[in-house]
Amino acid sequence: MSYFDYIYHRLFGKSGASPTKVLVNEIIQRSQSFLDRFQAWKSSDTCADFLNDLWQSYFWQRKGVDKDPHILLLETTYSNGFAISYEAKYGKNNFRYLFDYLADQAKLLDYRLVISRHTMQERGDVVELKEMHYLKPKRGCVEPIDQKYGNVQIEYIEENDKPTRIKLIANSYPDRKYKQADDFENLAEYIFSIK
Repeated sequence: MSYFDYIYHRLFGKSGASPTKVLVNEIIQRSQSFLDRFQAWKSSDTCADFLNDLWQSYFWQRKGVDKDPHILLLETTYSNGFAISYEAKYGKNNFRYLFDYLADQAKLLDYRLVISRHTMQERGDVVELKEMHYLKPKRGCVEPIDQKYGNVQIEYIEENDKPTRIKLIANSYPDRKYKQADDFENLAEYIFSIK
């Protein structure tokens, strides 16, 4: 590939690739009926069993043992997280509620919700729905600042009206004015517990 072709592809994408069309880009607004069902789910045995299975899977995946449900781990110096791939046996509603539950759990750890966004894009024959919660620790005034686990981003993704995955990523600051980030495993254990 020539240098010109490389620049052209970087600027305009590959020829023949389907253009992305943004259909929706808005703040998430939950209906009262959704919130009522979500609250009922949080106190159900279904929720408790699902969260326990997720914690066990996460725990064993850290030790190199695959369990069901399968969790993909992300572990780098400044970013840690996981992705959970959807399977029909989890139930679509169960999976969707998990997305909001993870954000609620982070808020209990003194995080503030910065933004909750809902986007829908069309790429060829695929319509992708993505919901995202972005949370930051409540800031102190004294340095070094306690960054807790870093900023937390949670995403729920559907393709053609079918759930595909939930991702949670915590990004920490390497800056000297922040304390070292807390151990991500503690965050995972907390968010997969019933509170």
